[in-house]
Amino acid sequence: MFDDLTDKIYEAAFVPELWGDTLQAAGRLSGSATGAILLFSADSPVRGKLSDISPVHGNSLQSLFDEFVASDAWKFSDAIQRMCSMQPASFVQVEDFLTAEEVERDPVRTQLRAAGIGSHLCSAVAMPSGELVTFVFQRWIKDGTYDRASVDRLGQLRPHFARAGMISARLGLEQAKATVSALETIGLPAAVMAASGRVLTANSLLEEMPEMFLPTAYGGMAIASASANALFQQAIVENRHNSAVRSIPVAASESRPALIIHLLPAAARRT
Repeated sequence: MFDDLTDKIYEAAFVPELWGDTLQAAGRLSGSATGAILLFSADSPVRGKLSDISPVHGNSLQSLFDEFVASDAWKFSDAIQRMCSMQPASFVQVEDFLTAEEVERDPVRTQLRAAGIGSHLCSAVAMPSGELVTFVFQRWIKDGTYDRASVDRLGQLRPHFARAGMISARLGLEQAKATVSALETIGLPAAVMAASGRVLTANSLLEEMPEMFLPTAYGGMAIASASANALFQQAIVENRHNSAVRSIPVAASESRPALIIHLLPAAARRT
């Protein structure tokens, strides 16, 4: 059974749509109601995938999950902040690191309790890119807390979860590099940026235009023209909440011709 599940974990790293079934299978080994993979980043909203769950509870739990990843509720959750700061290398029972008062007042936990969810297990994997991948499993309140055997079973899978998370994050960067490389072949300068405005990768055509594209603090980028840069920076901020195609004209100067900069939102790769 472990061999089959290990294969599923690595398959999901390359085909994100398989995470639902994979997490469900791991959840069955540990007596969990749900499992989830979540990607936390300072540069972009939370991304993740919830395990496949039974039709009886599926709609309400999926709705809660979708609401969670679409909001910044995690920033106000003692449980999530504690786990992100600890970055537990093994699976730990989250409640062991919270006071009863913290569990009671946590806004995310309050919603989950109303849906019947109780005890949580969590493990985290720090990515070289600065992102944090977390794996979370949850039990129904009626099933009580996790026993040692259930934690150990997930612990045996943890190295495979960690490697799969690394693969998935790396594939996202490679996809970005492939995109700008393809645009270079047709003569277009291009860069892929995180939601924060940090440049993840750029092709050589853009790098050969230092008089137009200026590096800024924290890996960002600015436009040499003040008026165009104001629109560019505004577009970066607005695209964090309302992705849209934007075109910014840059007037000609003595040293360069006029041009238009296009900002195209890329669909986030679902972990």
